[in-house]
Amino acid sequence: MEKGTGITRAVLTLMVLMFLFMAVDAQKKEKLRIWDVRKGSLRFQGNLAPGYLFKQKDVTAYVNGDVDYFVDDRTSVFGSLWASFNMGNDPRGLLANHAIFSGVNYHFLKPQRIDPYVGLTPGIGLVRAGYADSLGNFQKTNFTPIPLISAAIGFNYYVGFVFHFFVKAQFTAGQIFSSLPVEKRVDELKVTVGLGYNFRVWWPKNRDKWKQKASK
Repeated sequence: MEKGTGITRAVLTLMVLMFLFMAVDAQKKEKLRIWDVRKGSLRFQGNLAPGYLFKQKDVTAYVNGDVDYFVDDRTSVFGSLWASFNMGNDPRGLLANHAIFSGVNYHFLKPQRIDPYVGLTPGIGLVRAGYADSLGNFQKTNFTPIPLISAAIGFNYYVGFVFHFFVKAQFTAGQIFSSLPVEKRVDELKVTVGLGYNFRVWWPKNRDKWKQKASK
């Protein structure tokens, strides 16, 4: 069993190394880097991320994954997954807060290594909350889907053909619709910081046009 596991790990490691080599080699041949042309590139990242619930005044923690596909130099289609694993210590508060988001990011600078953006990403949450019943006993709701709306501001810095650093702050707003004695808001600020990955999916024939600065 141990021998088979070792072979599997070796094969997976080799596949990852081959993928990274092919991605770097292909982009070097074409000399079309993401900070030259964003269109046709895919950017993704995954890490642990903290959050802050305004109503509960609790610090939260998530496993987060993001994917960003550039349809042109200014616009990218965005998707993210948030899985909660720490929602504070209040048994009458929010106990689980998983979510999926999908929307659009707008990148307002001409392609370069520095890439700030803003985004609007509606989503769906899968939440569970605790409450005290009429006898004072703590109860838990079933997992309930809720609508969410989110706005984000972020910043990427591309350091190579495959890697980039990122910082993103995302504000999420929503409310649990269930049989809770009182309404429960899930308004939250989430922050992600770390190392991400990028590679080119396709090579555009035509580049996007940007207005040239008027010469003095």
